[in-house]
Amino acid sequence: MATSNGPRTTPVERTEEELSRYDLLLLVIPAAFLAALAVSQLSSFDLSTALVPASVVGALAVADGLFRHPPLRPDR
Repeated sequence: MATSNGPRTTPVERTEEELSRYDLLLLVIPAAFLAALAVSQLSSFDLSTALVPASVVGALAVADGLFRHPPLRPDR
C-alpha cells in the first residue's frame, strides 16, 4: 500500500482582518453563557434556569457550523 508523507491539507493563508463565519460562531457560544450569567445575576432567575436557553443557543451554533454550513476543504 502506497502512502504519502506530505500534509493532508494545505494551510489557508488569511490576509484579511475580518472575522469568518466560524469565528463568529465560536464567539456566539461563550457570549450566550455570559449573557445567561448576567441575567441570573440581574434578575430573579436561577443560574440553572438561565443556562437552558444559553445551551440551546450554543447547540444551534454548533449545529449550524457543522451541518448547515459545514467547512469546506480548500481547492488545491
